[in-house]
Amino acid sequence: MEENTTYKPFNYLDNYTPIEGEVVFYNTEKTLAVKKNDCSKETAGNLVTLTASANKFISTESIADANEQAESWLRANVQAYANNEGICSIRETAWRGVNPSCVIEPPTTLQPFDYMVIRYKWALGAGKDLDTFTGFVNTGTPWDNKYMGYGHGQGTELPNYSNISQSYIMYAGDNQENNGVEACLINFDKLSSDNISLKSIPVRMAAAWFGQFGSGNIDIEITTFSGGTMEKLGFDFINIDGSQIQQLNFSKKIPYPPKWVNDVNEVTNIGYITYNVDSSTAKVVITY
Repeated sequence: MEENTTYKPFNYLDNYTPIEGEVVFYNTEKTLAVKKNDCSKETAGNLVTLTASANKFISTESIADANEQAESWLRANVQAYANNEGICSIRETAWRGVNPSCVIEPPTTLQPFDYMVIRYKWALGAGKDLDTFTGFVNTGTPWDNKYMGYGHGQGTELPNYSNISQSYIMYAGDNQENNGVEACLINFDKLSSDNISLKSIPVRMAAAWFGQFGSGNIDIEITTFSGGTMEKLGFDFINIDGSQIQQLNFSKKIPYPPKWVNDVNEVTNIGYITYNVDSSTAKVVITY
């Protein structure tokens, strides 16, 4: 766990003396939050925020460059900080019925954000060709139950043929390999702006193995961003000129289905994300 408990050094303003007459730029305050992830089984870590205070990073190029230094420092150090400063608590679960598959985690509330990327990630030995289902539910709009993912017949974005800034949800493509990622970008703000009566926007997540099966273990990574623009990169999405706000990780075992079916109700449910339009925040509930 060394990478999670040891801070990585960066050059702060305290270690840099500008040359007299040199034009320099300083960062604005940046924050990044992650969960403590080194807790023992049956316990869960809390969400911890690391702050890069204003005027701590210096650049001879621009404020944006100074901010990138601050954000790089956050990304390199936030997990170590969370593991050092966070706490582990007994995992509280809520039961819905007698089936253990109905156990759910307590909801995790996200900070305000502009964009969300949901990543389904699997390593060697987990299986091959994970197929994912990501879509809006119970919004009352025509976009309900139109899932992004392989074979669902909805294309790779909604509305179809919209570009990345105009789409409500976009799928980065079908990854058929024995390790990797599938990702969806969700623009809650765009959907709510085009449907002003919406107060909340629920998203459902599910998955099934299409190819060979191994351990079945995957990670669900939920990352939020503020500002900038989003771009597709391979089977993923990246943010350009904005800031990462949070990144949450959840583990889930996806069993091999008796047969692959293109029906979200017949595959393994992963959980729900419910976006609050008024506060630009969301709650995440993962089922176990």
